[in-house]
Amino acid sequence: MKKLIKKVMETRKILVTGSAGFMGSWIADTLVKMGNEVYGIDNLSGGNIENNSGDYELFTIDLAVASQVERVIKKVKPEIIFHLASCAREGASQFQPLYVTQTNFQAFMNLIEPAIKHGLNKLCLFSSMAVYGSQEPPFDERMPCIPEDIYGINKAAMEHTTEVLADVHEFDYAILRPHNVMGERQCLTDKFRNVIAIFMNRIMRNEPLYIYGDGEQIRAFSYIEDSLPCYVKCIENDINGEIINIGGMKPISINHLADLVCEAMDVPKDYPRVYLPPRPREVKEAWCKWDKSVNHLRYEEKVGYEEGILRMAEWAKKKCPQEWTDEKMPLENDKMPETWR
Repeated sequence: MKKLIKKVMETRKILVTGSAGFMGSWIADTLVKMGNEVYGIDNLSGGNIENNSGDYELFTIDLAVASQVERVIKKVKPEIIFHLASCAREGASQFQPLYVTQTNFQAFMNLIEPAIKHGLNKLCLFSSMAVYGSQEPPFDERMPCIPEDIYGINKAAMEHTTEVLADVHEFDYAILRPHNVMGERQCLTDKFRNVIAIFMNRIMRNEPLYIYGDGEQIRAFSYIEDSLPCYVKCIENDINGEIINIGGMKPISINHLADLVCEAMDVPKDYPRVYLPPRPREVKEAWCKWDKSVNHLRYEEKVGYEEGILRMAEWAKKKCPQEWTDEKMPLENDKMPETWR
């Protein structure tokens, strides 16, 4: 990673929300190494304190509590915000819509208002390809937002809110749509999101792999060290008012993904799999165009998803089997996957 880090010419005061999470922790650490004055916010609901390097001040607060956010923003007065904190359970968002909205859109509103009031210069908003919905892939940034689920609706609302407030209050912004990022530090305990992490933990726990539908859903995966340089490059002044997909270049099926994970975890490809009914409102085929990330951010897949899975597997084995998140969804019905009940 040292070769990928370019020292900035001036120190900037940067706040990273979700800095104890998977992507947020990688970004915060890299921004510190670039010479910035970095602060973090995380409520540790999905992140892990082990992901905090100790090289920046971490505020353990909940963005859903406006008074807590106001105090931190008033103290830090960040010039730039990388906003990653969210509940990224796309499939489960239909069964916990209030919580997903509170931890996505409401949390964002609690952050952006005091940030503008205290001198925000730039927002790097991490959105999702969930905003595209079930349109025909590959998804292009010029496509309209037609989300299929509550999580995607929240992300689309955050994007539109950013565009409006940036116009009225004159701050710069970049909207990033990363998708299916994986690698070391990813949460292994959440059974509601991150398919690669779920597969790895199930194998370590000697549990079968659960696959929804026929497994022929198409996705594209990206390794964190391939995407990371693009994320931090967004602090540059020439990246402004842009919406950019950042993610894998080679779409694959979930069945093929399962084969790769089995190989990386040293179990046979015929490791037990259980096929379950499709999850409600899940998009069958979803991957994005990557041209804009190459042209604007010089995205490269130096590692690639196959090597990335191997690296993540070695890390996961050292972490050992993890207990699953024990959480009851507030809205249950027969459409909810039985694995979530």
